[in-house]
Amino acid sequence: MSNKPKRSDELTDQERGLLKPYLSDVDANVFTLENFNPEVIGGALARYSRAPTGFKETVVREFLNPDGTPNDVKGSQMIDRVVNKYGDESVAELAVAPLCIEEISNLMTKVIEDCRIGGSPIEESTRYVLYDTKKNGRWRYICPDNIRESELGEKFIGNMDFLFETYAEMVEPMQDLFRKRLTKEAFEIEVERNGQIQKAGLSKLQGDNEIKAHRIAYSFTIRSAACDVIRCILPACTQANLGLVGNGRFYSGLISKLMTSDLSEANQLAASIRKALNTQIPTFIKRADRNPYTAANHETMRSLCEELFGLLPIESTAEVILLEDTADDQQINLLANMIFPYVKHSSQQIRNVIRQLSDEKKKQIFEAYIGSRKSKRDRPGRALEYGYPIQFDILAGFAEYRDLQRHRMLTQQRQDLGVELGYSVPEEITEIGMAEKVQECFERTESLHRDLKRAGFHQEAQYATLFNHFIRWNMGMNLRELSHFAELRTQKAGHPKYRRTTQMMAKLYLNRHPEMEPVLKFVDYNDYDGGITRADQEARTARKSLAKGVFDDQDSH
Repeated sequence: MSNKPKRSDELTDQERGLLKPYLSDVDANVFTLENFNPEVIGGALARYSRAPTGFKETVVREFLNPDGTPNDVKGSQMIDRVVNKYGDESVAELAVAPLCIEEISNLMTKVIEDCRIGGSPIEESTRYVLYDTKKNGRWRYICPDNIRESELGEKFIGNMDFLFETYAEMVEPMQDLFRKRLTKEAFEIEVERNGQIQKAGLSKLQGDNEIKAHRIAYSFTIRSAACDVIRCILPACTQANLGLVGNGRFYSGLISKLMTSDLSEANQLAASIRKALNTQIPTFIKRADRNPYTAANHETMRSLCEELFGLLPIESTAEVILLEDTADDQQINLLANMIFPYVKHSSQQIRNVIRQLSDEKKKQIFEAYIGSRKSKRDRPGRALEYGYPIQFDILAGFAEYRDLQRHRMLTQQRQDLGVELGYSVPEEITEIGMAEKVQECFERTESLHRDLKRAGFHQEAQYATLFNHFIRWNMGMNLRELSHFAELRTQKAGHPKYRRTTQMMAKLYLNRHPEMEPVLKFVDYNDYDGGITRADQEARTARKSLAKGVFDDQDSH
C-alpha cells in the first residue's frame, strides 16, 4: 500500500518542510512565492482550474523533486501543454518576468508601449536626463544598419551629430534663463516647523539638511524646466532605456509584433528579447513568430490609402477635435478609423472623402483591413474598437504624444511620424539667442526625412523627425477614463504643452456636456507662467526627503 497522501489529505510535516524555502508562510491561506522559476509558478497556478487541492499541495506533489528542488521541466511541460497545445492563452498571464531594454530609439519605445495589456513599462525621461555628453565617443542616438550602409548614411550621422551638438550648446544658457526667472533666493521648499508644514526660502532654512534639500530641489526644478524646452530638437532616434514587467502573454505578443514590423531595429530587438526571456519563460514565448496576416494587411492598406489619399492636400485643423458621431455614419466612421493610421489627414477629412466613395470602394477598404483570416489568431486591428462615447483627434508634438500615449485604458491610433504637419519652436529658444540654429535643425532634419523616403526608407524616415514635429493621433475613451486622464495630465507639475492639450480636451467635452462638470471637477485650467511647473512638486519632495533623511543627490549639481 502506498504512503503517498491522497489529493485531499493535509500536508505532511515532510511536505511542509520542503515548501518552506518557497512560500512566505506555509501555514497561511494567503502567501507569496519565491525562489521558483516563473514557468513552475505558471504551471502550478494553472492546476487551480483542474485540481481539488490548493497551490501548496500541487507544488509539493507535482512540481518538486524528492530532494525539494523545483522540477523546472515539469513546469515547462505543463505550460507547453496548456498554452501551446490546448491554446489556453490566459494561462500565459500567470508567469511574470522583468526585462530591461537599453539603448533603443524613442520611436521603438512607442512601439513597445503600444502593447496595452499585461506589461508595465517605465522609460528614461527627457525631463530629467540631459543628452549633452557622449557615450563611448558617440552621441546617444541610433543609426539603423540599413541606413548606415546606404548612400544616406553619412548625411544621417552628420545631421544627428548636429542636433546633439546644438542641444548640448543650449543646456547652460537655458538653465541660466530659468535661474533668472526663478532665483535660488526666491525658491522655497516645504519644511515642518512645530508640527506645521510651511514654505521656507534660502534665508529661513535651518541646518545642513534643509540647505541640502533646497539645493537639490532647486537644481532639479531648473534642470527639468530647461530639459522641457531644449528637447524640442531631440530626434526620434534618440536612445532611451526602458524597463518592463510583463506576463508571458504580453511578451509573446510583443515579440510577434516586433518581428512583423518593417523596421530592422524592431526585428533585431525581437531576437534580443527572445534570447533574454528564454532564461526565464521560454515556453510562454515559444510560439511567438512573425505574423504574415498582419504584415500583409499593412502592405495592402498602405497601398490602398496611397491610392485614395496620396495626392490629397492635408487640410489644416484645430489642435484638438472632439469628433461627432451619428448612428447614420457608423460605417463611414469605422472605415475612417481603418484608414487613419496610414495617412496624415484628420478623421474629419477622411470621413468626408469616404462619404463620396462608391459602395464598392467602401467594401474594398473594409476587406483590405480585415484581410484573409486563416484562424482566430489572425486578429484585425484596433479600428474595430470604434464606438467609444468620447473620441478625439489630436495634433501635437511627438514629445507630447510620448507622454500621453502611455495611458492604456482606452484606444489610441497614431499616424507615422513625419514632417508634413509642421512643428513648433518654444519662445525660450529665441530668448537665449538660438532661434536661427534651431531653425536650421528643423530644416536639415526635414531634408533628411524626405531623402530617406525618396530612397525607399519609408518607415525608417520616422527616425528623422524631431520631438516638436507634429504628429496626429486619435483617442477613444469612456467618461471615467477622460476624468482620470484630464485630472492627472493637467496637474501643475505636468509639461506645459500636454497640459494645454488635455485642458482643451476637457473644455471641448464640457462645452458639449456641461452637466458632466462634477466628473471633471479637479481639472486644472490654470496657465502657469514661466514654464517652471515643477517647483511645487520639488518643494514637496524636499520635505519628504527631510522627513526620511534620504536625499536624491544624483546628477543634481
